[in-house]
Amino acid sequence: MKISMLILTPALIGMIACQNVSKQSTTKDSTVTENIPVTGYYEASMPAASSPGRIIGLTLSEGNDVTMTTDYMNMTPEIVQRGNWMDHGGGKIMLSLVTVGSGNPAKDTLNFRRDGNSLIYEGSDYGSDGLTLTRKDAPVPQDKELLVWINGETTCKGAMGEDITCYEVCYGDKFMEPADGNWDKLSGSIEGFTYQKGNRYKLKVNRKVRKPAPADASMYEYVLVEQVSKVKK
Repeated sequence: MKISMLILTPALIGMIACQNVSKQSTTKDSTVTENIPVTGYYEASMPAASSPGRIIGLTLSEGNDVTMTTDYMNMTPEIVQRGNWMDHGGGKIMLSLVTVGSGNPAKDTLNFRRDGNSLIYEGSDYGSDGLTLTRKDAPVPQDKELLVWINGETTCKGAMGEDITCYEVCYGDKFMEPADGNWDKLSGSIEGFTYQKGNRYKLKVNRKVRKPAPADASMYEYVLVEQVSKVKK
């Protein structure tokens, strides 16, 4: 009877040891990620073609609510998306979002991978650089100057579901009438401004954060800084 013996060379022993260390490291990293609470605020700063840049903020709340904001760092309001998030295990997080005020009920689905205190987007919507959001303390809301085009008055719903008068608006330096006729809505008055029917206004306003924010109204109030133009429609 022949007896075969396996002789372990130093190189082979080293290779096996490295494989074991790699497996242990991967398991450890996965465990560390899983032990870090996923809820909290995450942020990324990115370049933008039409503005000085953009700041993307993501808030994952208890109860699986999520808010994602994109601030183009110009005189337009942030794009706000809200919805739900789900933890699929293995460090996989899925967001289901609807853009607030767009009138479009279609949901966007975004998939992220957890890496320590960061969330790495697994899609291609953010170009070759991708999107990595890093956990940090949530910023305190700040006042912001906006350029607003007032197209007219309309009726919209208040915070408690009541009918209120609001403005049909668009934002930015150049007037762009929405092709689908769905104007943005600005609820509440603008301090120092009186609307006259039949005119279109370009205003510079200060969007101020109400402190404390009322439960039955917008968290913002608006103050006229300058009436840039007024033309007959």
